[in-house]
Amino acid sequence: MNDVAPTHLDPADARLATEAWLSIVQTYNQCSAALTRALAPLGLSVLQHEMLMNLLRTPGMSQQQLAERCFSAKSGISMQVAAFQKDGVIVRKVDPKDARARLLDLTPIGADLASQALGVQTGIVNAMTSGYDRDELADLKRRMDEIAAILKGMVA
Repeated sequence: MNDVAPTHLDPADARLATEAWLSIVQTYNQCSAALTRALAPLGLSVLQHEMLMNLLRTPGMSQQQLAERCFSAKSGISMQVAAFQKDGVIVRKVDPKDARARLLDLTPIGADLASQALGVQTGIVNAMTSGYDRDELADLKRRMDEIAAILKGMVA
């Protein structure tokens, strides 16, 4: 882990920084709770949703790539891949570049489920961001990307 030099803020700025951080954490938790509730009728967890969204965006991923994108332990992804495969949601295909490797793709059943889950996600995103214009959303994205880069540097 990389060491990060402490930044000394005046007490008022430190308090505001902590409040901003708490707002981010609260927003993440509320988003997760809303997504959990909205996905329940589809029988999906947030992790399953994330797996489906990643395979919808990037078909032919390896299990390792999927685990990295979902920020989940490889064992958890492995168990869910097996369950999805059993349920006909995904299929493992031989990697044309390496016959020993397997790549994951959605089946037609999986693509339909992913499409429904995407609709749920879109509804939540639209509700969360409906009060913001394009410039505000771009600024929010930029700031969150900056924060993410700082945090990634701390754990890399």
